Amino acid sequence: MFRTALLCSTMLVASLAVGAPAQAQDFAGSVQGVVKSASGQALPGAYVKLINAERRLTFMAVTQAQGRYTMNNLPPGTYSVQGVGNGFQSKLTKVSLTGEKPATADVSLTDQQGPVIANGWIRTPGRVAGNELDSELAPPKLPEGEGKAIVEAKCNQCHYLHRLTQMRWTKANWTQKIKWMRERIHERGANDLTDQEEKTVVDYLAKNFNTTTTPKADPNGRLSRTLLKGAEAKYIAVDFEGPNLDAAYHDITVDSRGVAWVNQLNVYALGKFDPKTFTFSEVAPPSIGVKPGTLAHMGPPSRGVGDSIWMADIGGSRRWLEFNTKTERFNSYLVPDDFKGPISGNFMRADPSGKAVWTTASVRIVGLNLETKQFTAYPIPTANPGAYGMDVAGDGRVWFAEREAMKIGRLDPKTGKIDEFPTGGQDVPRRMGADWNGDLWVGFHETSQLVKVDHKTGKMTRYNPPTKNNGAYIAVPDPRTKVIWLTEQTADKIARFDPATETWQEFSLPIIESDARRIELDPTNPNRIWWSGDTSTHLGYIEVLN
Repeated sequence: MFRTALLCSTMLVASLAVGAPAQAQDFAGSVQGVVKSASGQALPGAYVKLINAERRLTFMAVTQAQGRYTMNNLPPGTYSVQGVGNGFQSKLTKVSLTGEKPATADVSLTDQQGPVIANGWIRTPGRVAGNELDSELAPPKLPEGEGKAIVEAKCNQCHYLHRLTQMRWTKANWTQKIKWMRERIHERGANDLTDQEEKTVVDYLAKNFNTTTTPKADPNGRLSRTLLKGAEAKYIAVDFEGPNLDAAYHDITVDSRGVAWVNQLNVYALGKFDPKTFTFSEVAPPSIGVKPGTLAHMGPPSRGVGDSIWMADIGGSRRWLEFNTKTERFNSYLVPDDFKGPISGNFMRADPSGKAVWTTASVRIVGLNLETKQFTAYPIPTANPGAYGMDVAGDGRVWFAEREAMKIGRLDPKTGKIDEFPTGGQDVPRRMGADWNGDLWVGFHETSQLVKVDHKTGKMTRYNPPTKNNGAYIAVPDPRTKVIWLTEQTADKIARFDPATETWQEFSLPIIESDARRIELDPTNPNRIWWSGDTSTHLGYIEVLN
């Protein structure tokens, strides 16, 4: 084991707010109205979107009896209101909120709903599999132009070209990405770009795969074509589009006050979204005299005990960070120089006991004992396992998904023993959560299933959500309500499963290609489930109405 040094930050790290400040904790704005068909029939169970472009916010409600809807707690501003349901949609209706007086927006569904967009991985409708199965695909057909030949010859040496063609970034971020790739290309023994080739490739990618001119999927393409009924009609949704579309909100956690925190894959700062003010800000980690590398960023955050959240510093320095969400101060846990190998990966989890923090790290599991301040690594027996999501069961054992090996692993920290349980197919297990009985629930992405793993025997029980090809990603059990929440990444939905009755409800998100990979329970509101989207740079929540 390796003892770490603990460095405490001595000053509050500055943050820069984006968006108009609020004078009160909650807004008093309200929009209400009725949604009707083109023939004048009131439509209960239709979606209603209220889009505030200035604040980068979209609110979504579902009409109730007599086709009526009400959305409360809205900030002032101009909204575009649109109804969607039964395969039709309305034109956008403008409405302004200037004070506490409710505004009214009645809409008629006179237009055909946009084309159906098949469920699928980011910008690949009809195909659930992520990049781990790109080997099954033919190379993508690249647009003509200067730079195409270089991309085909050199940019596929370390990964398949689908990783590039699925991205939408500004020229500034493409510049950083290619620079980062060149810094690491020697690790793969691949042929480097020349400086002129680098410039040509950046220009080519920025022209053809950007955030502004590249065509986008219809925003209503995955919303239901039938009117919603029952529990599935009893919810609202809030969506926030980040101010920097290059940022990439890969993971989200929620603190004890209901404030959301995200890591940003392309920004060296922790992002903060306050649902009371609808404002976004950033908090950078303290410097310890080491210049951050290109595209350094915070790792996936995990809520710890009290006001703490934990994350790894990826590309900045070899340390783990504990962040106090109340004081907005960091503690740095430096990884000893003789502790070799990877120290971060796809997921981090703080032990509920407050005694340890864990992460998957490619080929091993790494833990930090908070009492001894020691790091310990546990190699995974299977070669190239692709360690991914993880959680800590009630008995203290650490469970993790082996995405590449198609296995579920279990580590006993007391003995260091790792047991592995094959899934039995090409399931691509991704992320998981432990329930109130200590059993694990896992999203099997490729087979779009929710799977329960018995924490004693490793036996797996599979459950099929109503939506096919949904891309089940992370399962989050809620001990308060005894239900399992599941993000359906390729269907732009969040699902709720009751293990006692084996019944499902599914709730659509307001946008398409949300890329909602991580969901998190709000500790202040048992009906609010947060999500963040990596390639979309969106975050938000759904709130189930009782």
